[in-house]
Amino acid sequence: MEGTEVPSFYCMSQNTAAHHLESLIRSAFEEGRCGEYYIVDLVVAPNHHIGVFIDGDEGVSLDTCTQISRILESILDEVPELGGIYELEVSSPGVSRPLKFQRQYLKHTGRTLRIKLVSNEQFDGVLLNIGHDTITVDIKPKDKKGESVTREIAFGDIKEAYVTVQFGKK
Repeated sequence: MEGTEVPSFYCMSQNTAAHHLESLIRSAFEEGRCGEYYIVDLVVAPNHHIGVFIDGDEGVSLDTCTQISRILESILDEVPELGGIYELEVSSPGVSRPLKFQRQYLKHTGRTLRIKLVSNEQFDGVLLNIGHDTITVDIKPKDKKGESVTREIAFGDIKEAYVTVQFGKK
């Protein structure tokens, strides 16, 4: 259409545009503009949806997500190439996303994790301790007659670990 200006963001390749957005968002966290919170995952979709999954050593509140969203929006709004065309979602990773960093394990001591090792062995265990390079878990037997086993696992041996939701337990 004549007289309609197309934001230069549309003229960038998808990879270049995604990398540019990721760089802007990551720099805000690295520069300390988002407090003690850190990025767990960052997803930039081709439809200009940006998902920023954050965490903190004490967890993440809805108010924190709102505050960080406003900080990131102000940064993204200043980039002329974007033309204000994006959808930003800032949230905690929740239980549907795996733990990615050692510091995420600390706040989950005493909770049950579903752990899959690089060897593809999979089990549930209660997180007892976090060491420098390892975690210690109490693995309950699959049958009720066996005894639980305490196992130390190197972070490098963990393919993925999820916090499981336990209902009805006190």
